[in-house]
Amino acid sequence: MTKISKNSIMGNDRKSFGLVFIACSVIAVLVLLSSVNNSNAHTLRSSGSAIHEDIVKGGANKRELGAKDGNISEGRSISFEIANLKGGKTGTVVIKTHPEWAPIGVERFDELVDSGFWTNCRFFRVVSNFMDQFGINGDPKVQAKWRDKPIKDDKVLTTNARGTVTFATSGPNTRTTQIFINTSDKPDGNKFLDSQGFSPFGEVVSGMDIVDEIYSGYGESPKQGQIQMKGNVYLKKSFPELSYIVKAEPVDFESLKV
Repeated sequence: MTKISKNSIMGNDRKSFGLVFIACSVIAVLVLLSSVNNSNAHTLRSSGSAIHEDIVKGGANKRELGAKDGNISEGRSISFEIANLKGGKTGTVVIKTHPEWAPIGVERFDELVDSGFWTNCRFFRVVSNFMDQFGINGDPKVQAKWRDKPIKDDKVLTTNARGTVTFATSGPNTRTTQIFINTSDKPDGNKFLDSQGFSPFGEVVSGMDIVDEIYSGYGESPKQGQIQMKGNVYLKKSFPELSYIVKAEPVDFESLKV
């Protein structure tokens, strides 16, 4: 029979107590970690919600700003003052962009507007009842900066009706700076261009009568290669009657309505 001494009892108690203490400590630590993890998870969710809310609010603010200032997401109205029209007159044409038609094209057009690219650009290819083309800068150095910056194509989501504005191309994904205004008065306009990948990005909302007054006497005679290399020096000398853009700037079209 094993004798259970006081010391042995005390020893067993110490061991038991130690095990219990360790177990309790482990449980306490696990509870604490669980609490911390839950707290962190809650903090992350809260932060995530706050960030999401900020993004939503930020997006709303941008949309509000766009509505007020003509942000690209809402489209903009651009006023073109055009000189040397038929009879030497000057007039104004307003083009409204439609990002929902061609977002990539609108973005490039806006870049050109904001950089002052259009100033002094000539309408070098004007074919009556078809289109008025422009978009080669009069300064060859300026044009050279854009020549190697083609943009990807947009899907054709609207037809090339009279008054729509479209980028010219030389094949897939080659749009740079040249654009044209469709002037055909046929019932379906220049619809045949749709299947060729020409995607309108805007439309003339004021001044189509001015577009019809752009000088067309030279037809397609000006050589694009010469314009690229010599700019307005070439055009002024060889084609002095060409209509040209004095300035292009964003406007609040609604405020222009009477």
